[in-house]
Amino acid sequence: MTSFKVAELKEGQHFPGRITLDKRFVVLDNNISFASALRTRLVEWGFKEVFCDVDPEELQKKAPSPSNFESVDLDLDELNNEFGGKSDALNANLKSVVSKMNQTIKNFPDKNRLENVTTVYNEFLDYTQKVFTRYVTHKELKLEEISESVSLLIDFVQTNKKYLLKIQPTEEHKLDKNFLTSHCLRSTIFALVIALQVNMPRPKIIELGVASLIHEIGQIKLPPQLYLTDQPLSPQAKNLLATHTVLGYNIVKELNFPLPIQVGILEHHERENGQGYPRHLIGQKITAYGKILAVACSYEAITSPRHYKAARSLYEATIEMLTNKNKAYDEIVLRALVQAVSLFPIGTYVYLANGKIGQVSESNPADPRLPIVELIGEKNELGHPKTIMTDNEKHKIVRVLNKEELQGVQAYIK
Repeated sequence: MTSFKVAELKEGQHFPGRITLDKRFVVLDNNISFASALRTRLVEWGFKEVFCDVDPEELQKKAPSPSNFESVDLDLDELNNEFGGKSDALNANLKSVVSKMNQTIKNFPDKNRLENVTTVYNEFLDYTQKVFTRYVTHKELKLEEISESVSLLIDFVQTNKKYLLKIQPTEEHKLDKNFLTSHCLRSTIFALVIALQVNMPRPKIIELGVASLIHEIGQIKLPPQLYLTDQPLSPQAKNLLATHTVLGYNIVKELNFPLPIQVGILEHHERENGQGYPRHLIGQKITAYGKILAVACSYEAITSPRHYKAARSLYEATIEMLTNKNKAYDEIVLRALVQAVSLFPIGTYVYLANGKIGQVSESNPADPRLPIVELIGEKNELGHPKTIMTDNEKHKIVRVLNKEELQGVQAYIK
């Protein structure tokens, strides 16, 4: 990894590796020429350095001669193409991957299903990253395109919920992907799950999904030290970080996004008891989007690793949310979350009263306390994992596996 001063970058300059901001956001892929239009954007945003993900020695070996740095005519439309095509085609690869994977899943419903779903999830993650990066470099967010992508995600959540909810970010994930975009995507999945559970109309679900996918967009206007540090923040720093809701609201307001989306982004840190921010709203003064995003965002934050904390299990997060300390969250939204993911969330490993171990595979709409589980090490007559409905007798869930037991089970499965 080596750095370059933005002011010294030359029109047409090439790099052998990816160019990133703050060692996180990718702004140029390998061997794509630099343009003065991009430098103008970086200066406007206050970035003084960019980073190349090739070691300095390797960079020296591959560095092109000065003659390659001659000026070229490259307008903003050409720069758009370098970022993956025109803005209205930013999700072209996403649509292609989702379409192909849907067909694969249809033809082979039980073959490598989790692996296939993970592939699509990663494509949505890459798309979310591109949305954030494009705003950093172009001050551009396309409502129609993002809405179309969210619509694809809604359909994918509906047909693959039990697999999507098994996907958990790893400790390494917080380093190789910007956690803001990972947080936004996972929060969106939880928000969509809640909205589907309460039968929200499709147009409203899309609006909610758009708000959720970019609900942290305001943070990119703040110094990255505020959200990437592993040290406790001072009161002043916390107050500055809290402005990201208003900053995000202003971004989408300036881009003429619908008012419900604007307000959802503004309210995602409001709390039912008035102890949230920025307006300290209480109860019914918070919009439905604000209430759902508050729950989805908090639930995701508890279950993901951060630079300053380890992730907690989905079960621990569910119990913490259900406890609803100080009545911070809307009870109806919490109930919808639990009904959708189950009291013992999908992906959780549990110990049963009959001595067997299972992994929760589906929620039980009739009773979130009694989910469907796959028995570890057992197959049905078709050779697929054997599933059972838990109950209050021999198939009763006694407890969730602790970390040591979980490691042992996962080693056994591998």
